[in-house]
Formats: sequence, C-alpha cells, structure tokens
Amino acid sequence: MRITIIDSDPKQRARMTEVLRAAHYSCTPLTSLEKLASDAAADVDLLIYHWSATAAVQRQLVALRQARPTLPILLVTGRSPDHAFSKLLTDLGTDYLVKPVRSHELGLRVATLLARFSSQQAPLPPLRFGPYSLDPTSTQAWHDDNPITLTRKEFLLALLFFRHLGRPLSRATIHEAVWPKEAEFNSRSLDTHVSRVRTKFGLLPEHGYRLAPVYGYGYQLESLEFPAQNTQDPKV
Repeated sequence: MRITIIDSDPKQRARMTEVLRAAHYSCTPLTSLEKLASDAAADVDLLIYHWSATAAVQRQLVALRQARPTLPILLVTGRSPDHAFSKLLTDLGTDYLVKPVRSHELGLRVATLLARFSSQQAPLPPLRFGPYSLDPTSTQAWHDDNPITLTRKEFLLALLFFRHLGRPLSRATIHEAVWPKEAEFNSRSLDTHVSRVRTKFGLLPEHGYRLAPVYGYGYQLESLEFPAQNTQDPKV
C-alpha cells in the first residue's frame, strides 16, 4: 500500500515514515494538497496530512475529497478537534490523531482506514470493537452477536465514540457530528442520548468500558482493558 505524507515537521515526517515502512507500507512525501487534488490518478492509497485550521487548508481538503471521494485521509493535529473537524468526523474515509502520535496508534488507524476502502466493489463488513459490532451501512449494532435496538442518532453517537476510543470529544464536536443540521441543540438532550447509549451498550466499568463526562468539555469513551493514558509505546 502506498502512503503519501504531507508534514512540515521533518522529524515527525521521518518518524512516521520509519514506523510505516517497518509495517511494509510504501511512503513518499508530497509538497502540497493542491497537487494531490489536481491529479486524480496520483499513485497513492492513503494520505497523512498535518492539519492546520486555516481556511485555505479547509478549502483544499474539501476540494481533495470532491476530486478523490474514496481516498482515505488521516489528519495529524496538535490539539483535540474543534468545530472545523465536524464535517470530517462524519466521513468514514477520514480519521485523525492528536500529537504526540504513538507508533502503535498510527499503525492501527492506518490499517483501519485502508481496510474500509480495500474493496469498493463489496459492502464493507461491520466495524468491530471488542465484543461490539457496528454496521454503518444498516446502522445496526450487536453485542456478542446480540442485536442492540437503537435509533439512528443513538447509532451515530455510539459509532462516533467507538471510532474515537480513548479520546475526549467536545460537546460542540458531538453536536455537529451527530446533529449537523440543528443550529441550536439542547444540551440536556445530548446528555439523554449519551445516557441511553451507555445503557444499551452496557458501557460500564464491570464490562470493561467507561463512557464518562469530561468536566467542562464533553464526553470520552475509554477501554479499561487498554487505557490510552497508560500506553508506553514510543512517541512519534
């Protein structure tokens, strides 16, 4: 698989290249997003891009997505996502990592993104997270093969949390990812939906997960078996 990396930090770019080549990926640098967007036949299977929240970058990413709708994109950012990420989070072809990027997480997210687009001819299989399975096509979910009855909003909310396991999501990010057409949203309604997702999925410490509020910010889903904050892998 061919991966293009656009990153102005030479040390970070070199480290990511080293990690991915060790995993048998082919990595090449590119000078700009405009070049990739203008050449629809560019020889690349996945793009890793060092995100900046400027209007120019956002326009370039929109143009790239329109030109290459099936190109997986992994954004590397220096902070947790803000409102500028809202539309990107609803796109299954885009994911992100917050610096400092850990080697194991880089490899995992690259593999996951590539797997989603490995066969555009066949339906994608449900996404698996431990004992849970979520099918974005049918918006159905299972726990140990037992179906979980969900509304569409509950499914989208659960999928958002699982796709960003171990990472805090702000209320604004959740709102714009799950309720993008509602300019004003009742915070209490968000809390109610989160509570329902927690109950229906059994996201409780005794089951190995914890879906908890982040004071003054939003919510975070954690795996208690593999807590993100205890990871000892080398940093990129």
